[in-house]
Amino acid sequence: MRGGAHAVALSWLACGLGVCALVATQVQAADEKGLVLRLETLAGKSDTRKSRTVTLHVPKGQSPSPFLRSSDFTARWEGKLLLEKRSRLVFHLEGTGEAKLRIDDDLIVSAIGTPSESKRLSSGEHDIVVEYQPPVGDDATLRLLWEGRDFSKEPIDPEVFRHDGSDAALEGSTALRRGRSLVAQKRCGSCHSSGTEELMPELLLKGPSLDGIGGRLRHGWLTRWILDPRKVRPQSHMPAVFRGEGAEEKAAHVAAYLSAGSDPRGADPLPEKERVEKGGAIFRQQNCISCHTLAETGEGQRIGLGGVGMKFHPEALAKFLQDPAKFHQGTRMPAFGFDEEEALSVASFLRSLGAKTDSQPLKGDASKGRVLAQSAGCFNCHEREGEQKESLTEIGLFDLTSSECSEVGYELSSEMAAELRAFLTAESGQDSLAQFIPAEYAERQYQELRCNACHTRDGEDSLRSNFLEEVSRLGTSDGKVDEAKPAGLAGPPPLDHLGFKLKLDWRTRLFAGEIQPKVRRWLPDRMPAFHSRSSNLALGFSYAAGRSGLDRSPKVLDTEKVGVGRAMTGVEAGLSCGACHSIGDKAAIAVFEGEGPNLRASGERLTPDYFHLWMNDPPRVWPGTIMPKYALDGKTPLTQYYDGDSRKQFEAILQYLRSLSKNQNNEKNP
Repeated sequence: MRGGAHAVALSWLACGLGVCALVATQVQAADEKGLVLRLETLAGKSDTRKSRTVTLHVPKGQSPSPFLRSSDFTARWEGKLLLEKRSRLVFHLEGTGEAKLRIDDDLIVSAIGTPSESKRLSSGEHDIVVEYQPPVGDDATLRLLWEGRDFSKEPIDPEVFRHDGSDAALEGSTALRRGRSLVAQKRCGSCHSSGTEELMPELLLKGPSLDGIGGRLRHGWLTRWILDPRKVRPQSHMPAVFRGEGAEEKAAHVAAYLSAGSDPRGADPLPEKERVEKGGAIFRQQNCISCHTLAETGEGQRIGLGGVGMKFHPEALAKFLQDPAKFHQGTRMPAFGFDEEEALSVASFLRSLGAKTDSQPLKGDASKGRVLAQSAGCFNCHEREGEQKESLTEIGLFDLTSSECSEVGYELSSEMAAELRAFLTAESGQDSLAQFIPAEYAERQYQELRCNACHTRDGEDSLRSNFLEEVSRLGTSDGKVDEAKPAGLAGPPPLDHLGFKLKLDWRTRLFAGEIQPKVRRWLPDRMPAFHSRSSNLALGFSYAAGRSGLDRSPKVLDTEKVGVGRAMTGVEAGLSCGACHSIGDKAAIAVFEGEGPNLRASGERLTPDYFHLWMNDPPRVWPGTIMPKYALDGKTPLTQYYDGDSRKQFEAILQYLRSLSKNQNNEKNP
């Protein structure tokens, strides 16, 4: 820390997580983004986790953490506030219960709903602590906001928060969370009973179905995969089921059983050049390279596609691209809404990469393969008609004394083995599997599904530009870029405010792939669908933003405000919204640098809080947007409406847009 070492008060972290550690209650080195959130129950059980910002929503009677059973808790956020320049700021705490904000040990906000006085803070680091006591018998909700001389009240940008990455309690709890995720990823509970009702969403997703698999995947590839999954795909969570002498022969027998009765429909047709080129263009356009490589083995977290021609039968590959989750509910591969021709084109491009067929695979005996598959526990993780899960062991999951499996080979790293062992021996490990914490789930899935492949968040660029050189040889899309309209070059929207930008119902339908036509129809990128995760993911992002997700907008619209809003969107006496935006069935009349979304959709999808945040200062919310700022010091030039009061004017516009959405829905559902 600047100015020498600070005195540090030490306290013992309770052993409720199974890991005892001496913890410094004051941050000693602010070197990572985010804050440290410490949770403690009335019974003295504790948990610690990283938090992007000071936000929390926990429904009444529920726990804030998978490692805490009690709904009676206190919360404390600790870290640093990093300011680039000297600023005069006002801080706000919103929510329920009791909370206090301290900066540099000064009490800044003493209660929820009571703004601070204007506080001048110098550039650099400032200690920040928020203490929170939830209400009794109600939802626990808290949000920290600020406002300055040049911006109105808004959520604090997570980019300004820092914390000590070597915090002992945080390291311990993070390791437990990774161990918990490993149990789900490796499907340990398929053979070892967890002894509890499993509510962790990842545990409820089904593994790949083996029904008809021989008609989808090639026999030779199946043999190699069963023999050594990690050799085929280093990122695989599937273990090597057979090891030692005769392993390859056993794998061939199981592959023969799985392939029995399949009809691969003759020789593979050669990919047509035109389709290969079109498929390559789609591959580049949809930014597939951020999650995949063109090589066979992959790189890091990116899965290699160079050997996909050896894996799939041609028609099966195209069908998989149209519905990746049909035979694998838990797949991370989303659906891009490809039509038949698009899927065939992408499949042709993928088949043009690398090797096309296996070299003389071993022949197997299907009858022996079935016996081997049953005895190896294949149907504990996979479904196949006519097969049932076998009880392979009486040892419960939390009775295990080692993280190494004696029956199959997971090839765990030493770090993964230690994290799995710590979780399995933790006092609260078993209970944690029976907990669903939406906010934590959403953050896990943000990482797991690689949302940053296409979107920016918290000042961090997306992965889009990292791998462009690898696909530079591929054709561009049919649509030509209009250089006079640079907005068309903008990528997908940032996710900083996702948790309260979109209404929960609309966000759920978006994640499920049910929003058609898409909002930004000029954007080449498609928002992929995550069917099996949509509801939990949408809810989790709301909770992570300190919101319930419930739409509390008035159901009855104010006809006077609707009229004012209609006038304000007009060209003659308004903000000329219809120049760049379509409004309902009326097309934009004079698009300049770029077209905007149809405003009818805005009334249906945007929350009131986000709408006002956006309208007040669009470039601050989304740097680089071409949407201008209309309000200055709470006023717009249109003084004929509400004396120029921007808040009232923007509310009138929102009411008008909601009326458009309501009418549209009535037309769809009379």
